[in-house]
Amino acid sequence: MPGAERGRAVPGTSTMTRNRPGRRPGGPGVPARVLAALLALCFLLVAGCSAIPTQGPVGVIPAAEGEPDAVAPAFDPQGPASGATPERILRDFITAGTGAGDGYSVARQYLTPELEKTWKPEERIVLFRSDPRVEKREAEGVYQIQLETTGTVDGRGLRTNSAVPATETLGVRMVQVNGEWRIGEIPDGIMLAQSSAQDLLISHDLYFYSSNYRFWVPDARWFVRRTGVTARIVGAMLAGPAPYLQGSVTSAFPEGVTLARDSVPITSGRASVELSSEVLENATDLGLQQMNQQLQVNLLGLNDVTSVEMTSGRPIELGATSADLVVPELTPDVGGEQVGIAGGELVRVRNGAVVPIEGLPSVAGLQPRDPAASVSGSAYAFVNADRTTLYVTAPGSQARSVGKGSALTQPSFDPENWVWTTRAVAGRREVIAIPPGGTEANASVLAAGWLGDRTVEELRVSRDGSRALVVTERGGTSEVLLAGIIRSTEGVPQSLTTPLTLPTDGTVDTAKWAGQSTIVASSTGADEEATPVILQLDGEQETMAALDGVLGISAGSDAEDTFYAQAGSTLYRRIGNSWVDEQLQVLDPAFPG
Repeated sequence: MPGAERGRAVPGTSTMTRNRPGRRPGGPGVPARVLAALLALCFLLVAGCSAIPTQGPVGVIPAAEGEPDAVAPAFDPQGPASGATPERILRDFITAGTGAGDGYSVARQYLTPELEKTWKPEERIVLFRSDPRVEKREAEGVYQIQLETTGTVDGRGLRTNSAVPATETLGVRMVQVNGEWRIGEIPDGIMLAQSSAQDLLISHDLYFYSSNYRFWVPDARWFVRRTGVTARIVGAMLAGPAPYLQGSVTSAFPEGVTLARDSVPITSGRASVELSSEVLENATDLGLQQMNQQLQVNLLGLNDVTSVEMTSGRPIELGATSADLVVPELTPDVGGEQVGIAGGELVRVRNGAVVPIEGLPSVAGLQPRDPAASVSGSAYAFVNADRTTLYVTAPGSQARSVGKGSALTQPSFDPENWVWTTRAVAGRREVIAIPPGGTEANASVLAAGWLGDRTVEELRVSRDGSRALVVTERGGTSEVLLAGIIRSTEGVPQSLTTPLTLPTDGTVDTAKWAGQSTIVASSTGADEEATPVILQLDGEQETMAALDGVLGISAGSDAEDTFYAQAGSTLYRRIGNSWVDEQLQVLDPAFPG
């Protein structure tokens, strides 16, 4: 790479602040692009058949190390000790939660016979650090467990991480059974030390359709690593998306469809998914084929699954391939070219060089800043220097004003070429989206009451067009938020859902998409040292080497090969754990989107 040859490296180390115990579909060593090719091939093969194959030799697929269906690593908790005190019973019960085998049979030994039958161990998982405190209360048999928590995982696999450690207190009632202390009342769920959770929990992306069925949208979940987790993943998918995605993504499965049994047998690599009868109600060939696609994208590569069959009492016939069946994109590629500003003009940045955009009229007189490019490269947008006017331009077309306001944020193109920005209105922020060829007169002003008095630093639409990444500041505290985009049946943006908060440490002034499940973020300041961070939607974080004077960041389809930082008037590229000076005099570089 030319820039790397002539540049200088800023060394540093990468720190994983949360261990990444699980894997995404495709497993370790299987890149997303390989999985996408496998999915496309499988969809084509299935589309050519009238029904999913149901014949084949019966075999047992051993779970490889790290596979989601593998039994959890060597945790061998013991049952209650004879004559143990209530405090000892409670402490040992917490430890017993690491034993997921046989339906948490060891942990159930600490419960009364009545509670043993109703206790739901995975209804809520509390993650903690430091030793739990067990204290006796004044009332007879009443105790409490105090935990310094780092997060929770609910019954749907949704993980919530605490930005800073918090404290949680669980009330417990102890009773004697045959002369031995047992737990008579305790909230459903288990408690896992953070160190144990790194081995016992796995992350897995569920996938739902974008509202136009063109893209797969990931929904990060966490599950206990144990036999039967494949069924839990399918069950979670059938139950629908996370709250922040509801209304912005679509499932091919009708509401009310469930697994007909609590397992998904895998025979010679084929996962057999037995569904409740509702799956066939008013089902069309297109709908069934879309359901099959969704099952495949959620299961292929998981525990060596190579094909999927849907059944409901018998194999489900898919029918002839529908002309309307679309194979959605799993990992939208935005290419390796950026738009930036050099000499007051919009320019292309690619392969270590800055070149003019062919056919683009001069925009220097408009003092352009913060440019954006459509994925097709056919349109560009930018704001003026004082961020009061939004412009759109294209090769062969003069720039035209499409919106005005105060403190406009960097524009962002969605896949349908709507141009998004935010502006300050009467002390509050408003989100606007300009349609292709349109102006402020026919813009969509999105409902997002949750913005309240937050100051919006940045808004970036995901490459699937279903989610908005929003960086805000309120009361001196930075927030990185992820909201779903709800559209009309015609695709017009209407509102943003109540967002998911991504925990971050320190100040964040800017954030960008780096693929479907990855976000890069950083503080900015000409005279400050910044430490950019890579955020995964499942809560994982990776801290990059520090860099002085960061003014902005940009990222392409991943954070490994296409992660850049502008420091001063030059561009640095991430190479491994270091920053390499590309020695390119360019401002505000941005990948398409």
